[in-house]
Amino acid sequence: MDIITPGVGLLFWNTLFFLVVFVIIGMGIVPTISKALKNREESIDNALKSAEQAKADIAQLKADNEKMKEAARAEREEIINEAKAKADAMVAEATEGAKAEAKRIIDEARASIEAEKRDALSEIKGVVAELSLDIAEKVVRKQLSDDAAQQQLVKELVAEAKI
Repeated sequence: MDIITPGVGLLFWNTLFFLVVFVIIGMGIVPTISKALKNREESIDNALKSAEQAKADIAQLKADNEKMKEAARAEREEIINEAKAKADAMVAEATEGAKAEAKRIIDEARASIEAEKRDALSEIKGVVAELSLDIAEKVVRKQLSDDAAQQQLVKELVAEAKI
């Protein structure tokens, strides 16, 4: 049974060796490992906080981007509406200008036609007066006695005048 049961000396030295190794490991290695684990835990926490902050920043950037897009859309619509209004105003102004110019041209043409008509009537009156004088002169010269002969002479003179 000596083989199975250890002796007191062996038990003492094993216990002493275990305690020395335990103290060395407890004093040197455990704090280093503990410190490394604590640092690792802090870096993971910092990384998680950074990820949360980045996620919040991305959400804020997306919201800002949407606001900017909406503002750009509104500005685009405003510019398009202003351009349409200006184009409509220009078309209306051009139409009014064209109408005024057409009215002025028509009025000038009417005035010109009226003046030419007056000139023509004046000229016709002058020609008729001249013809009347010529006819009267010829009638007086002939001193015709009967009315039938005078009427015949007037008809001939009018035919000659070709009015």
